[in-house]
Amino acid sequence: MHMTMNIGILSLFVIFFTIVSGEIWEKDMSNEVYIEASHEGFSKVTLDCGETGMKVVFHLDDDHDGVIYVRGNFAEKKKNCFLDTTGGKVHQLDIPYDGCGLKTDEEGFVGHTIVLQQDDWLIFPGDLAFNVQCKITDQSRIARIGLADPDPSAKEMAKHRKSTMEGEISVEFTPDDIRPRKKKKKATKQEL
Repeated sequence: MHMTMNIGILSLFVIFFTIVSGEIWEKDMSNEVYIEASHEGFSKVTLDCGETGMKVVFHLDDDHDGVIYVRGNFAEKKKNCFLDTTGGKVHQLDIPYDGCGLKTDEEGFVGHTIVLQQDDWLIFPGDLAFNVQCKITDQSRIARIGLADPDPSAKEMAKHRKSTMEGEISVEFTPDDIRPRKKKKKATKQEL
């Protein structure tokens, strides 16, 4: 009888543990794990707005062995929308205006978010993302770059956190452009 009772208690423990561990595994972690826009890992990103498409060049601090893609093109891995990197610090995407799912906003800018993942399959903290946009009119071409959140399920970033930079035809975005902008140290005279 003592042996039967121990087996019964053990069986209940196994059933309870299975239920509890199943609940933990299936738990939605989106409120507890947050991957935000990274401010590190790049020296500059340049955007050139051409006649038929945009050229985006990433200058990274370390060799990149992962993927770079226009959001929404990860699964299809279309040429000009997806790049599988195997090292190197400088990478370029030539994105046609009529491809890669580019969207036009209310101001007439055409663009999308580009994600730089360190891993070929998963987004991790430290991954980078940038909003790149071009506006082409008869009078001008305007280029715009700002930070973005690499997590596709994240809320839209506040305007001041995007640190958007704008330029005529092309624009360069560096870590120094991120708000709050770093103040330059004033040279001080040392008294003797």
